[in-house]
Amino acid sequence: MLKFIKHLVCFIITIVLQTTLASWISFYGQQPDFVLIFIVVMALSHGPVSGMLWGFFAGFSEDVFASVDWLGAQTIAFTCVGFGVGQLEERFLRLNLATKVALLGLAFMLNDFVYYALIGISQESVTTFFLLKTLPECIYTMLFGIPCFFLLNRFDRVKRCNV
Repeated sequence: MLKFIKHLVCFIITIVLQTTLASWISFYGQQPDFVLIFIVVMALSHGPVSGMLWGFFAGFSEDVFASVDWLGAQTIAFTCVGFGVGQLEERFLRLNLATKVALLGLAFMLNDFVYYALIGISQESVTTFFLLKTLPECIYTMLFGIPCFFLLNRFDRVKRCNV
């Protein structure tokens, strides 16, 4: 129960970062996706079920509180990402920093692909959205994922040494 409360506090901090800091540090209209970083971290460290549940919870929170026309699209996209990334759970497979950041980029692409497929974006707009929105935001999110994964690796290493 204590672990869930700790994760819930981290989720709330992530939502606060996404709603306040992300718009403040936007670069040419592109913002990092702190919520997706949280989902990838939870999925990698706790498995597919945890990643799927946190993805559902995060997507539902974004769908309810954001002004979106397609209620449930972000919920489904984050749930798919949480489950997919969770298949590479760290209890079974140790990933280095570069692999985790690359996986974050793939998760971002998967998230946008599922989201755009669900909202029914036109085929002509796919390339434009990919080049002007998905790719820059993916790179920006990956840049913010580097320190997150680095700190988590350090924290995990200290935790293993103390056991």
